[in-house]
Amino acid sequence: MRARGLIFVSAFLVPSAGVFFVPKEQLTAVSTFLSTQISAEKPVAPTPTEPPANPAPKPVQVPGPSIHVQGVGTAMPDSIPGQSSSQDPTRDATQTGADPSTYTTLPAALIDDGSDDLPALELEPEPPAPEPPKNSPKSDKPTLSSTARETWVFAEPRWASRKLGYLRAGASVERKAKPAGFTSCPEGWYKIKPHGYVCANELTSLDSNHPVVVASATRPKSDGLPYVYVMGRFPTPPFYTRLPSKAEQQKVENDLANALRKAALLAKDPSFVAPPEPDAIPSFLENGSPLPGLANTFRPRDAVTVGRARVRSGFALLGTYEHEGRRFGLTTDLTLIPLDRTRVVKPSAFHGVKLDETVNLPMAFVRSKHAFRYTQTETGAIVRGEPIAHREGVPITDVVKRAGGVTYLQAKDGSFVAEEQVVRVDRFKKAPAWATAGRKWVDVSILKQSLVAYEGEKPVYVTLVSTGADGIGDPKKTHSTIQGAFLIHTKHVTVTMDGDTAGDEFDFRDVPFVQYFTEGFALHAAYWHDEFGTPRSHGCVNLAPIDAAWLFGWTDPPVPEGWHAALSLKRGTLVYTHP
Repeated sequence: MRARGLIFVSAFLVPSAGVFFVPKEQLTAVSTFLSTQISAEKPVAPTPTEPPANPAPKPVQVPGPSIHVQGVGTAMPDSIPGQSSSQDPTRDATQTGADPSTYTTLPAALIDDGSDDLPALELEPEPPAPEPPKNSPKSDKPTLSSTARETWVFAEPRWASRKLGYLRAGASVERKAKPAGFTSCPEGWYKIKPHGYVCANELTSLDSNHPVVVASATRPKSDGLPYVYVMGRFPTPPFYTRLPSKAEQQKVENDLANALRKAALLAKDPSFVAPPEPDAIPSFLENGSPLPGLANTFRPRDAVTVGRARVRSGFALLGTYEHEGRRFGLTTDLTLIPLDRTRVVKPSAFHGVKLDETVNLPMAFVRSKHAFRYTQTETGAIVRGEPIAHREGVPITDVVKRAGGVTYLQAKDGSFVAEEQVVRVDRFKKAPAWATAGRKWVDVSILKQSLVAYEGEKPVYVTLVSTGADGIGDPKKTHSTIQGAFLIHTKHVTVTMDGDTAGDEFDFRDVPFVQYFTEGFALHAAYWHDEFGTPRSHGCVNLAPIDAAWLFGWTDPPVPEGWHAALSLKRGTLVYTHP
């Protein structure tokens, strides 16, 4: 999947009515790739960006900040307010036609210039807390919680400082007991762990028992899919604001009887995936109580629903509840959807291979669904042996044999695999200039549909991916993955991606482990397909959930515990995409 070109900027935006707009900003760049300082005035009157060079459909307003995914050919805007196109931080200096891996020295775009260093603030030291009386229970440390989809963390206690990342509704982080300042923030700026400052306002709460914090208490997991996911069926599910009565369901869902009969038939299908065991109904949903709305969202208290899901939609669930003979799922936007109108996602079991001294490159991944291992007899004949699983990774040697017009690659266990049934992933032939000791970088081959994670010259992980469906075409005109060397600049634990191109509409909430490296291109997990090893996306690099989770935890910038996203100017892991 490829998001619209403004995604880099979106990391520095402020949500307005569920859709991102660029506030008045001053972006000062010191290179043609990334700016060393990104500053934004306190958001008062959002100013829309200029239209993209190839206009895309206007984003629809859906609950939650979404990344609007283009159809074909949405380019970066000609300029960003307050910044010339030559200073566009999303344009990589390495895109000059030459293969970046052949560079003998690195361009400034790929060199850490210290712009990520945090300022040294001379703040008045906070007096130590008094010792509690002996045998008294330890008091909880003060926390700050997010009540919004995005609560921004700043490098300094002022709106014009650089943004470091954001918290998401339900997240609670440790804070200092007293504010560090009150600049344009009447309730005060609080320093949080591990670094940064958050303004205490309507997007936050100093009370961990705030209704939104309690309702959003389920935190994302860091291995595999972060939540239970479901895909909407047609007719699509409504968004209920509370557990509805039978009368309310019948009024909202005119086709309820037919929908329930259809769901009962689907439950008998061998491929049916049952939802997890229901959770106990929490107190905030008892007796028809309405769910709290996220901060900065309007939800009429007497409204039973707030719209319906779009066609081709996906949702992450915080919990599921049995009510009036049906199962309902609580979404991260704090709405309830009937799960009989959805399909529970069965996570992909595929994952790559961690590499070490004993398991290393080259690696052969089985592409055929009907592949076999082969053995060599004493007479030298190659005979078929046991079947081998689709997409299994087989460590191989450099030994190649031909027999009966077929080329075989020797596995390290002495067996053979047919070359035509596998894709071979090798270590680079010549180390690129950025493969310095200890530096992390990611190599993505579009033709091989492979990804290798390196630390310097040492490969540490290899897997299959799904890049743009149109191969090595023009990424501005087709669903192709961009080529070049880039730095990861924004990482989201999850983020919504949607698109409204005619015939290609979708709304995928909480896409996991998203790592943007230029324009709308990112590495991320895909929960809506299991075709890794085959070109499939709108231009992004799709990974299986297990691989995406591993990579997200390995790359820079790290996302601090409790945060939902982190930003970096020049210290992100390098991503090299090529044929």
